[in-house]
Amino acid sequence: MKKNKYIGIVMLAAGMFAATSCSDYADYNEVPVDNSGAGSQTLWENISQDNQLSDFADLVKRTGFDSYLNTPRSLTIWAPVNGSFDKSVYDNMSDENVLKQFVKSHIAEYGHLATGKIDERVRMLNDKSFEFSGEGSYTFDGISVSQPNLPSSNGVMHVINGSARFLPNLYEYLKVGDSINMLRDHFMRYESVTLDTKASVKGPMVNGIQTYVDSVMVTSNSLINQLNARLTNEDSSYTFILPTDKAFQEMYDRIKPYYNFISATKVHDVENYSSASATNTKTSPTINASYMTDSLVRRTIIRNLVYSNNDMYNQWLVGKGEFLDTVRSTTRNKFSNPKELLETNTIGEPIRMSNGYGRLVDSLAFYHWETFCPDLVFEPRHYMVKLFPASAQMSTIRTYNPDGSPLTWLFGEDTELTEYRFGWISPGGDRVKPEFFIALPNVMSTTYNFYVVFMPSSISYGGGGVDNHPNWLNFQLNYCTAKGATETYCFSKAYADALLSGDKLPAIPTSVGTTTAFKNDPSKTDTVFIGRFTFPVNYSGLGDEYYPSLRVSSPISVLNDTQLAMYSRDVRIAAILLRPVELEEFEAKNK
Repeated sequence: MKKNKYIGIVMLAAGMFAATSCSDYADYNEVPVDNSGAGSQTLWENISQDNQLSDFADLVKRTGFDSYLNTPRSLTIWAPVNGSFDKSVYDNMSDENVLKQFVKSHIAEYGHLATGKIDERVRMLNDKSFEFSGEGSYTFDGISVSQPNLPSSNGVMHVINGSARFLPNLYEYLKVGDSINMLRDHFMRYESVTLDTKASVKGPMVNGIQTYVDSVMVTSNSLINQLNARLTNEDSSYTFILPTDKAFQEMYDRIKPYYNFISATKVHDVENYSSASATNTKTSPTINASYMTDSLVRRTIIRNLVYSNNDMYNQWLVGKGEFLDTVRSTTRNKFSNPKELLETNTIGEPIRMSNGYGRLVDSLAFYHWETFCPDLVFEPRHYMVKLFPASAQMSTIRTYNPDGSPLTWLFGEDTELTEYRFGWISPGGDRVKPEFFIALPNVMSTTYNFYVVFMPSSISYGGGGVDNHPNWLNFQLNYCTAKGATETYCFSKAYADALLSGDKLPAIPTSVGTTTAFKNDPSKTDTVFIGRFTFPVNYSGLGDEYYPSLRVSSPISVLNDTQLAMYSRDVRIAAILLRPVELEEFEAKNK
């Protein structure tokens, strides 16, 4: 509908202010009775002639907005009286800022009358919203209305005893806030200003190029879209963690070693192995390592700074709902230390914005394993790269209780799993032992503890018998060095046992055999610690093709009947686990 359907008209005979409207907007166009004659004048004429509003009138005229208030419209003005606000603050501002932060904060489209019971949030011309409420007596943004419902030919005016408080939205504050230069600089990398051709008024064609006599420019930021956060939306409500430059730099320095890229990462090309002893390699495309590291570190810092106050996990931040021991960011990540993240390190009180609150922090208390370096779980059924010999095969086995109850007999009383699928690697012959390679994508340049989760041999397959014997396996890690060469690390039982006991560490073996191999307990789901390794380079971000790999083999001699009788050649592995050492140290400290 066109706005002129809602423009008030003067009824000359009765001196009444009225309005025509469609029914959707009837409530916004009810008007008071005018017995003073003011209703025949425009809002600007009434403001400029009222001595108690001279300060307000000066600022309106200075910004050139007086002409807007003289045109046929349907507006509501909340006009602050002289002395109820500090005019000198605005005397030192640019006209653009005075218009945006003051004048338009007191003017809204359509008629908003002070009658009966009111409890509404009014959207102003600068897109900010303020509470207009009361019954009998009224307030606007908490400021008392001294004279309500003063009519004009193009709207209604309420005189108030103060000025509305202009609050920036979270994105606006990001551009001007103190001590957040590093945060601001990163966000501004993603800001763009484009011409809105549909909203702009076309001018003549010049040399084949369309010109515009009234150009409407639109500012957007792709980063806030990636965060699923509408930081410019006045109707949203967020909590935004604002790290000071000190906090940003400290977090940057802590994270950076995890993203240790090199220009070209060489890996074992396991997919193209023709035998288990092959040595094929391939090299990732050349990258700008320092740029890649810097970009991913900054992204890691930024991606969990915003929290929706409407999310059930976060409502306690604005005094709603009950406190939960978890908060959830707009990128859907959950964090187990909400008080430390959002209260302990906050400087001063939360900063109120028009669409939420900013919390300036002098330290970012994110746990690395909850943000960017989590536990890694590699199930053979998903990450099997190569299996030898040709007769060997892997099957995906589904295990469950027929009554749908949790698999407590497999995973303990705390489990909620009602079914589980795992990889069963079988040799495919009487004198054959399987050997296979597991891909380990997205590992970071940090230290992990390695575990192998074996399923119990009591799980039969296809109605076949159960051997009830343990596996006897060796594990070798193929990885890339900091200098870009491929190397192999051999895990050994003696070294793993020394790590667990705290004894003196033995030499790392250069090859595997009967002395380095690990055994599992076939009577239960057995998680076997096989050792610890620090990756020299980071693979997270290189894509699915470039990764270290774990070679699994057995020292069993297929010609040795004693060994064949003692050990199972069927390998039932649920997962390979890589757990950051810092996580396990934290868990041990906080038992």
